[in-house]
Amino acid sequence: MTISEREEREAVVKALFAAWSSGDLDAPAHYLSDTPVLEDSVGGRYEGWENIRAYFGHGLKRYPDLILEPTGEFWHRPDGLAMTWTMTATQTDTSLGEEYVGRRWSVPGMSYLVFDGEKVGYEMDYHDGGARLRSMQ
Repeated sequence: MTISEREEREAVVKALFAAWSSGDLDAPAHYLSDTPVLEDSVGGRYEGWENIRAYFGHGLKRYPDLILEPTGEFWHRPDGLAMTWTMTATQTDTSLGEEYVGRRWSVPGMSYLVFDGEKVGYEMDYHDGGARLRSMQ
């Protein structure tokens, strides 16, 4: 894999994560293959854009200011890459306790992405489900 190919993949992934962070429910679709799969270590597995969109939409309703920010760390292999990121948002409901409503949380995470041509065909996101609460304490 050439440096140029690595840079191209990193650019696609950065654009995908900017799309996840845009607040536009349909923005990520542009960077995903025709048969995408999204797995989330906390939220489950979703196959196909419509299922991914529904899952993502639920998250955007809870966290409309969601940001997924790549840290700049990437590890490449022939079919894809892994990367680290930070997820932040404002707690909008009482699911973690009334005292946390309106507070911003931050969660570190890591993703493994497999490419299908120039688009992402598979994304696996790893993060700790308890990290939101811990980050606000």
